[in-house]
Amino acid sequence: MASGPVNGARGTAVGVASDDPAGEAGLMRIVVPSAAQLTTAALSCPAGTGPPIGEVVAEIEAGRIRPEWSVLAIDESEVIVGRAMWWGRDTVVPIALEVWDVEAQAPGHKSLSEALLAAGHQALSRRGVATPLPHTMRLPRGWRQDATLVAEVDRKTHAAAAAGLTLVNERLQFQWDSDRPLPPRPGSLVFAPASDDTFLRLLAAATEGSLDVMTRRELESGDPDQLARAELDYYLRCPGDRSWWRTAAAADGTVVGIAIPSATPTHRNVGYLAVLPEHRGQGYVDEILAFVTRFHAEPGASRVTATTDAANTPMAAAFRRAGYRCVETRIDLERP
Repeated sequence: MASGPVNGARGTAVGVASDDPAGEAGLMRIVVPSAAQLTTAALSCPAGTGPPIGEVVAEIEAGRIRPEWSVLAIDESEVIVGRAMWWGRDTVVPIALEVWDVEAQAPGHKSLSEALLAAGHQALSRRGVATPLPHTMRLPRGWRQDATLVAEVDRKTHAAAAAGLTLVNERLQFQWDSDRPLPPRPGSLVFAPASDDTFLRLLAAATEGSLDVMTRRELESGDPDQLARAELDYYLRCPGDRSWWRTAAAADGTVVGIAIPSATPTHRNVGYLAVLPEHRGQGYVDEILAFVTRFHAEPGASRVTATTDAANTPMAAAFRRAGYRCVETRIDLERP
């Protein structure tokens, strides 16, 4: 990231970092920033694995990235050389590490990345936040052809693992934009509201044979009913409205799938969709995805976003058939 001088107050020092034998990194400070420092850090150019500047600034302005949830590494010239910023869906509690990068030329680059996490976790723990929180690296398509990005991903994956984020999952980020044709209107399925109990039953049933990496992991230690409850609670907390949720049924009334249109703080989102195990392979996924896309687009949404695991090739193919573009790769780092 492009470094810049710190503006505003000096912040609260919470740690130091150095693995540089010449001792150059030892003069750095890691601080909980003031509001002015946080804004200065946001305006630095992000590393290749982070969100764009505009997104970071917007999240700070919305209060979803906050000074007290952040730490910065500052060198002896008062230049910001590293940052870790946690994000919350609201202004109450952070739920993810949103920004985490270090200036490529900073002395002690590897240990400084680790020290930022350690200092941030210490600051969050004092506020009663359980750590570590998950982090997502955001990468361009074809990132494996860029040696610099490959090295950065490797470094961050190892540093995150040392902090307890040992689970890795690669996902594909898709989006449909309003300048693209809408997928055909569903023809054979009927979409209807249903109770929470019905969705719990269907969510549990949909876990069988799932290609979703997180679902498969969680089933190793839990059962479908527990996972269904967690999914339902998650989507109830998302910005989307509960009234949007639908079951998908064939003409004879047989329920074949689920559609849970949702939203992020910035865009409408596909949310959750599934075809029940006994009805897979019959093309229903295209109709359910078309329903969700049109549900958002017809009232005026200019963009609909979606994510699926890289391992879930049938779902990725369905997005492409529906006119979605793969815009980036995301690598999730999580704790067990």
